[in-house]
Amino acid sequence: MRKILLLGVSCLFAGSSLFAQDYAPKAWRFSEMNVGSAEEIFIKEMGSTVWSCKAPFRLADDGNGGVGVSSAVGGDITGPGSNAFENITDADKAVLEEFYKSATIVDGGSENLLCFIGKDAENTYPGGVKCEKSLPNLTFWWLSGTDMPLGGNYRLTIDYRIIAKNAGSIKYTIATSSYDGIDNNTGLGSGGYREKEYTIDPAFNDYWIRTTLDFIIEDNTDADYKELPIVVKMFMSGINEQSVVLFRSFKLEKIDKIDENNVPGSQTVVTDFEDNPSSVEKAFENSTIVTTNNGSITVIDAKAPIEVYNTTGVLVKRVNNNATLINIPMEENGMFIVKSGDVVRKVVL
Repeated sequence: MRKILLLGVSCLFAGSSLFAQDYAPKAWRFSEMNVGSAEEIFIKEMGSTVWSCKAPFRLADDGNGGVGVSSAVGGDITGPGSNAFENITDADKAVLEEFYKSATIVDGGSENLLCFIGKDAENTYPGGVKCEKSLPNLTFWWLSGTDMPLGGNYRLTIDYRIIAKNAGSIKYTIATSSYDGIDNNTGLGSGGYREKEYTIDPAFNDYWIRTTLDFIIEDNTDADYKELPIVVKMFMSGINEQSVVLFRSFKLEKIDKIDENNVPGSQTVVTDFEDNPSSVEKAFENSTIVTTNNGSITVIDAKAPIEVYNTTGVLVKRVNNNATLINIPMEENGMFIVKSGDVVRKVVL
């Protein structure tokens, strides 16, 4: 993740059309949803108590996409496991229902966000709802809509901010509705689907991260499976239980050419968006606060010496004073990384 932070501020438009059409379905457009419950985005009939939902996926024919949830036996999911919804016990269905009800659209400042808060999360988020149930094996299955043409080059962009207590990872798998049809005979993936796993580091709780994956969708001759071409499997590996998870609206764009930098996937620090600053402060009560003021970086309640780095990783300022309030004048504007002990913050002057 530190390499991502120092090297990841890069242009993301190579290989795409200037005005690429976004084929993301309604269920992926969180910024267009009203603040409040996000329960409606879930396709509950996809609920599964094994590691996978049942393919082929044929449950989003309204064109709005959706998301299924699987959570193998563990925590409050007691089993027996099944990927057939009708065979899941009523007790396990009730656990999944509690998770659906905790999904919330929150005010992120300039746009609304999708928010999940796990039962063991140490932080909160204004408007978010904590899920009190344990689902340590949670996997999201994001389903695209019906108006997306098969056959062509595509780019999936997911912006997220994870306020984690412990390190973990997210593993992505991209496939068609029959769990195949991606990168076939291209050498870009495994020959049917694309996989990529990324580490989540609590040192970067303040940062928005952009995951970008370029891939090829193969057309098919089966008329029954043209309505739902893409599924994005997102295995949370316990991250969901101990974190505040925030998503911006996903993008799914048809592009002219694959950018090899996004194969199998790339991650960068998001520099064109920050969520509501007041929300950040509330989410990090009793912790070091870093702000800017009239060309200076202000640090409140630093617990260790303060180091300021530019985006190339060069140390430009160091302050050994651990006073309650410290102003650090900066000679130049730009984005800087401020580090004090375990606290790492991004600021822009």
